[in-house]
Amino acid sequence: MATAKQHREISFQFLEHAEDELRKGDLLQASEKAWGAVSHFVNSLARQENWPVGSHQRLIENANMLISRNPVHATHKRRLLRSIQALHANFYEAFLDEDSVREGIEDAKELIRTLDDRTAEM
Repeated sequence: MATAKQHREISFQFLEHAEDELRKGDLLQASEKAWGAVSHFVNSLARQENWPVGSHQRLIENANMLISRNPVHATHKRRLLRSIQALHANFYEAFLDEDSVREGIEDAKELIRTLDDRTAEM
């Protein structure tokens, strides 16, 4: 089981991999790496809080709890989360075009940035 620190490190590695895969034109892998980056980042913060992790449902619940801690721009942050969930679905269904995947990766970066310092405004 990964530690909070390991989840965080994996998260940033996956963001780099998402951009690499996008440059190569592999939209499915780019999508899944961006999703994975957010998933690992949320799990990192959840582990710091001693919250349970391990299921997709728990991941989304934890992300929403983190977002709710600082309600500034919470609606926008939830929209980012939904965008990133679409990336995960894209891995299986291949329905997003290159621009949508690129925007989704940017959404992943933004959400991670806003969750990283939960007390700061966007």
